[in-house]
Amino acid sequence: MLDTFTGLARLTLKAPREGARAVLAWPLNRTELWQIAGVLVVASVIVSQVSNFLMPLGGAGPMATIMASPFLNAGIQAGLLVVTVTAVDRIGRAFGGKGDFLGALKLIVWLQMINLAIQIIQFFALLVAPPVAGLIGIASLLLFFWLLTQFVTELHGFESGFHVFVGIVISAFAIILGLSVVLALLSVLIPGGMPSV
Repeated sequence: MLDTFTGLARLTLKAPREGARAVLAWPLNRTELWQIAGVLVVASVIVSQVSNFLMPLGGAGPMATIMASPFLNAGIQAGLLVVTVTAVDRIGRAFGGKGDFLGALKLIVWLQMINLAIQIIQFFALLVAPPVAGLIGIASLLLFFWLLTQFVTELHGFESGFHVFVGIVISAFAIILGLSVVLALLSVLIPGGMPSV
């Protein structure tokens, strides 16, 4: 199992579109993929909570609030995963893409697996060399957008990776803006602001 993961991970990093094709060939249905996604979210929350326990975030910013509650952390991660899969599917098809929801789900689940592996590496780096952990965090963000661009390009049969990247950035800003408006409205409608979990 580990050999399969590392082999596919190497292929994905070396040739992302070939890796995407291998992932799209997975004989998994939606139910199985959502179960895997749930396990990944739980594992990610555990790693982040242990990291925060060993080296807690100071202050009272949004990240500190999220990290203070594993349930809020899990809910946000799960929500972002669903939003990402839906956006990759629907926005891609809106621009003439040939992919489908199942393919988008497979690729985002695989991307989450890679992110979890990097998160674990970052955790151990945090224990021995915190500055290195920070660099790993920056590198993982860049890797995420690079792989997502390649995956979307392959999934929908687009020709220009650059145009796909621009579309991802614009879509991300639009989604973040929309979520910010919703949260702002909820904070006004709910007396006392958003409840803590």
